[in-house]
Parts: sequence; C-alpha cells; structure tokens
Amino acid sequence: MTGPLIGVATVFRRELATVVRTPGYGVLAVGLLAAVGGLLAAGGGGATGFVPAIVDLLLPTEALVPLAAVVLGYRSLLADGASGELAVIRTYPVRVGEYVAGVLLARTVALVGVVGAPYAAVGVGVWLTAAPDTGIFATHTGIDSPLLYLRFLAFVLLLGAAYVSLAAAVSALAANRRSAIALGVLALVAGVLGGDLLLLRSLGAGASPATIPGSLALTPNGAFRGLVFEHVIGVAFAPEGEFIETGRAVGSLVGWTLLGAVVAGTALAYGSQVDAAIERVRSGIGD
Repeated sequence: MTGPLIGVATVFRRELATVVRTPGYGVLAVGLLAAVGGLLAAGGGGATGFVPAIVDLLLPTEALVPLAAVVLGYRSLLADGASGELAVIRTYPVRVGEYVAGVLLARTVALVGVVGAPYAAVGVGVWLTAAPDTGIFATHTGIDSPLLYLRFLAFVLLLGAAYVSLAAAVSALAANRRSAIALGVLALVAGVLGGDLLLLRSLGAGASPATIPGSLALTPNGAFRGLVFEHVIGVAFAPEGEFIETGRAVGSLVGWTLLGAVVAGTALAYGSQVDAAIERVRSGIGD
C-alpha cells in the first residue's frame, strides 16, 4: 500500500470508529426506518409491489435522505478542528486531501448503514408481504421486480453521498457548531427546493419545456428523481422512457460529491491564510 493510501486508510479507520461510538447515528437509522416504514404503510404501495412502494417513497426520500446525510456530515470536519485534533493530525505525514478522503469514505460507509439499511429492510418487508399476484400490474403492462428496488436503493445512496460531501464542505467552512447547523440547513433547503424553484422560474420566464430534462439533471434531487423515473418506474411501464439523460444525471451526482470534497479540502488547506488576509484587511480599514 502506497503512502497516500496508508494515510487515507488510517483516517478512514479512525473516523469509522468515531461513527460507531456515536449512538446518535443509530437513533437516526431507527428513526429513518420508522419514517420510511410508516410512510409506506400509510401509502399502501408496499402491499402491491416494489414499484408502487417506490412511487410512495420517492417524494419523501428527496427530503429524508438529504436530511440524514447532512446530519452525518455537518460536523465531520468541524469537530477535529474545534478540538485541536486536526492540528495534531497535520503533524503526521497525512496530507489534507488524504484526511478529507478518509473522512468522507468513512461517512459514506456510515451512510450505507444509516440510510441503506433502513431502505433495504423496507424492501425486504415489501418482498415478504406484497400480494403474490402483483408480479404484473392489473391496470398496466408493467412488470414488478426486486431488481428495480435495488436500482432505487443504488440511486438513494448516490443522492446521499452527494449530500454527505456537501455537508462536509459546510463543516470545513463553518467557524463553530451553530454556524455549521445554519449552513447545513441552508444547503439542505437549497438542494431540496432550490432546483425545482429555479426550474419553475425559468419555465415561467418562457424557457422551452424541451430543456427540462437537461436542467433537471443539474441539481442532486433533480438528477436522482430523473434516474428513478428513467431506470425504475419508467422501465416498469415504458421501456423507451426519455425522462432524463442518464450520463448527465449520474455525472451531476458524482460532480456534486467531488465538489464538496474539493471545497472541504481547499477550506482546510487555505482557510488560515484566508482568515489572516481578512484580518489584515480589517486592520487596514480600522487604521
């Protein structure tokens, strides 16, 4: 194993141990399971099959998964800086990029447990309890399949990974826990609602409806929604669906994930220089 990989692996193990020792994340997973299971029971789709269950869960997922991801990531880099542990870590041969990569990998693994496990449990519940004659829908020609739910779960984790990375960037930019919470809430609201509001505004200003698929893929939630319609719901009902361009949507989710990592690394690497420059400007104005 090369030097950079050793640094990433060391930080990864340390961060994963921190996550495991934090009981709040277990409570978060249980709460998410209760919320998703309750919503599915209220909607009734789980008794019909996988695709109806996904339809019931799609809209709540666009809010619940980003919320859980932000909770996982909003203090991931702030805590070490506030406690002074980051300064100690920097004395070892661990670069900022390795540190950020290790933390994000650990938080992404935590995401699989906190978000992926509840959704997987709900999928197993649908598999065990759905009516046996719902393999083919009575009112449609669509065919139900657990593979479609696995696709949905993969897209859920992609969405969550993007928000974990963005939340980590927030934690690197925040000065304290209160500002991290404020910035995390802002990022959550902007991600969940901002893309749709901007799309509606552009359509109201006269933009062509033909631009919707391309514009939809630019935001994490829009890309997630488009992928679910294209490769899960659309496959069941209309094999030739054209809800979104798959490459652009996946690239958008990966791009947001990388953007969060780059912002976090840049903030940690150059944050002190930026703060010093701002302080010099303030001193010059005061003089």
